[in-house]
Amino acid sequence: MHPKVREVLLYTGVNLSATIVDYIIFLSLTHIFGLPILQSVIAYAIATIVNYTLTRKFVFHRDLFPKSEHRRFLEFVATNVVGLLITAVVIWITVHNMNLPPIEGKTISVLICFVSLYYVRTRIVFGKNTAGSSDASEAMQSEASRSSRVG
Repeated sequence: MHPKVREVLLYTGVNLSATIVDYIIFLSLTHIFGLPILQSVIAYAIATIVNYTLTRKFVFHRDLFPKSEHRRFLEFVATNVVGLLITAVVIWITVHNMNLPPIEGKTISVLICFVSLYYVRTRIVFGKNTAGSSDASEAMQSEASRSSRVG
């Protein structure tokens, strides 16, 4: 199987798992409390932690661009903030302006977020460490330069 196809399939599986967590929490809280936008934010935040853990473990775990795990997590959270904004806006439009049920608004937002966040995460958060990467080359050259000055 082509590595890119495998990556997309793994990413899809991980996101489906996080989405199931998201939906369970969202539907439960919405059923109990109403307020679909607030409940969507809570569910999305919890699913973010699940998503990061699974994505890091199963999808993007090799040949990563050299950066700290803390930085990678913060970048992942930043992409999820964008996803959260997309989710809130889409649910607002679909539920309050288009009079769709919350589940339909949530589904539309999930599809939009899936595509947009995959693109950003493969390029920025979990960018591969390739020989042609100028950032990776600069980081390695900088480290080599510091090592030669120290030793």
